[in-house]
Amino acid sequence: MNNSALRSCESMNYLFYPRSIAIIGASADPAKPGGMPLFSMIKNGFAGSIFPVNPNHSVIGGLTCYPSLKEVPGEVDLAVIAVSARESGKALKDCAWKGVKAAVVFTSGFAETGSDGEKLQKEMVELAHENNINLCGPNCMGIFNAQNAMTAGFVITELSKKALVPNFFGFISQSGGFGAILHDIAAAHGIGFTYFVSSGNEADLQFSDYLAYMVKDANTKVIGGYLEGVREGRKLFQAAEMALTAKKPVLLIKTGRHHGAAKAAASHTGALAGSDRVYNSFFKQKGIIRVEGISELMATLSLFANCNLPQGNRVGIIAGSGGTGVLAADKCAEAGLELSAFNAQTQEALSELLPAFASAANPVDITSRIFTSPTLLRETTSLLLEDPGVDMLLVLHWTSNRGLSHPTRGIADLLSNAEKPVMVLAWGEDEAVLQDLHFFQNHQIPAVRELDYAVRSLAALARYSSKVNNNLVSAEYTPGPSPDWHKTADLLENLKPDVQLSEFQGKEILQACGIPTTREGLARSKDEAVQIASNLGYPVVLKIDSPDIPHKTEAGGVKTNLDTPDKVEAAFTDIINAVKTFKPDARIRGIQVQEMLTGGIEIIAGINRDPVFGPVILFGLGGIFVEALADISLRVAPLTITDAREMIQEIKGFRVLSGLRGAPPADLEAIVDVLLKLSRLALDYPQITELDINPLFVFEKGRGVKAADVLIIGN
Repeated sequence: MNNSALRSCESMNYLFYPRSIAIIGASADPAKPGGMPLFSMIKNGFAGSIFPVNPNHSVIGGLTCYPSLKEVPGEVDLAVIAVSARESGKALKDCAWKGVKAAVVFTSGFAETGSDGEKLQKEMVELAHENNINLCGPNCMGIFNAQNAMTAGFVITELSKKALVPNFFGFISQSGGFGAILHDIAAAHGIGFTYFVSSGNEADLQFSDYLAYMVKDANTKVIGGYLEGVREGRKLFQAAEMALTAKKPVLLIKTGRHHGAAKAAASHTGALAGSDRVYNSFFKQKGIIRVEGISELMATLSLFANCNLPQGNRVGIIAGSGGTGVLAADKCAEAGLELSAFNAQTQEALSELLPAFASAANPVDITSRIFTSPTLLRETTSLLLEDPGVDMLLVLHWTSNRGLSHPTRGIADLLSNAEKPVMVLAWGEDEAVLQDLHFFQNHQIPAVRELDYAVRSLAALARYSSKVNNNLVSAEYTPGPSPDWHKTADLLENLKPDVQLSEFQGKEILQACGIPTTREGLARSKDEAVQIASNLGYPVVLKIDSPDIPHKTEAGGVKTNLDTPDKVEAAFTDIINAVKTFKPDARIRGIQVQEMLTGGIEIIAGINRDPVFGPVILFGLGGIFVEALADISLRVAPLTITDAREMIQEIKGFRVLSGLRGAPPADLEAIVDVLLKLSRLALDYPQITELDINPLFVFEKGRGVKAADVLIIGN
């Protein structure tokens, strides 16, 4: 069994659709973990065979109870192990003898407790792999399949009695208790589950395996998760790519954002928490929606459950007061949503419909007339929904216990049948708001009581729609021909762990990959330096070429704008003396004589190795700005053309590249080409742990780029 690849759905079917289940450590008490799955399946009508295993009972729940798994008649597809950590090893050995295909281990006391528990867990995993047993857990609350009433877990044991959107949502949680809370809240909102998985320590099957399984499930339309971290980022990359291609939204609560929380997450599950910046960038790259908590998750889930995807990010706002409308407009702008500009027909109709003192612009202020004019809200809403410039609608709903009418309730039919996404924001007294939220929920109209959740969920829906549409036309990049690409392996032959190449060596690698660099030569004497400068043409730059001097300026190893032979000779001597003083033992390969670039914008492009995801590509404004502003974007390799373009547009400095104050736009496609070639380089040559091209000069459109400096460090 290959644990580094995503597990096949066929083998995982035994976890979710077993024909027979043995519960090892079965209990006659329905409130105990060993009793919950047994009594749940009896109550819910699970169609498969159920075999309680416990030497202290002959019958449990009206079913024959066996003293050991070996005495259970016939085949067993799935075993639920609810005995102590020490006894779990023997139970799994019995599973191997019996030919069991999958096992769920509830028990704690494994890797999460320290070295002794880690040893027990390792032995369990080795046994499972040797016998092709798919293992969920240990230290988990197991699996619940609402589609066939299969319970291989505890706490989550009841089929939903009022699912407004049945067979819709699959959820994976690295925290059993948190997952159970989320399950109950979602079920209370009428969201029907397909699967619930508490993954526990993920000793064998990981979060990514369950995600991939749910992506391939025909009934599961949206997948959610509580994620603390993953050990193998490449598996999550594959599963997320599957979800994006299948147009299945993934909503994640990802914890461990801050250092202290990340440490807590690791000690809680044994999972590795990688850099949060890389996680965040990866989520953007693959269209994963990161939400900040249960309320935001539920708001976003409600939109996906009840609405179509929007055509764009333009939102129309209907408010009962000017102030609330303006506040909503500000929030929308902050979230990246655009206020719709109504067409002339809509504006004219609104002007005729609304009182003279009301606003017919966006946001639409329909004033207190909403309570006295029975048709005002319906007609206003219809106009905005019909306007082609409105992609989504946000309706600010006031409610009260003071005998006022509830106009928004009166247009429930219009809102629930709208072709465009609609979100209602319910404001007012607590009791009245809760009643109205319940009303909207029952009519399958997304509604929340917090403006931030309303706006962020609409923004998430718009971003996901855009990502899905862009993904349809994007593809992994196949770089154009680079005649010298084959030389790269030879040039990297001496790149060992923690070894740094000199700049001249690094540029040879860039040239082999087809990335343009400055014209230059390597001089070992003043006379050579003058000759190279003459060939290049003045002015020139002189730089120390040493693998031991990564930051040349700090060492006095750079002289710029040298326009005469005398200045070149003097600079050569000054650089050698300064470097020997700065680092007497530095290995000096010579002095680079380089053309002096004029014009252009300094950017940075590079490669880094994340401990979770592997090769990561970096982009941002270069020179001193990368340290001063940290205005960078990241993506996990391999990149698509869309990924590279999004990286460029994502940084705050994009306005500089797109042509600021009449300046010509930079050659953005040349930057795209560099990023994609770095992506290929990072994947082809894992011995590169870090590569920085800084600065990379980008010139105006059509004039390309040139690498002025490069740093390459070995893994």
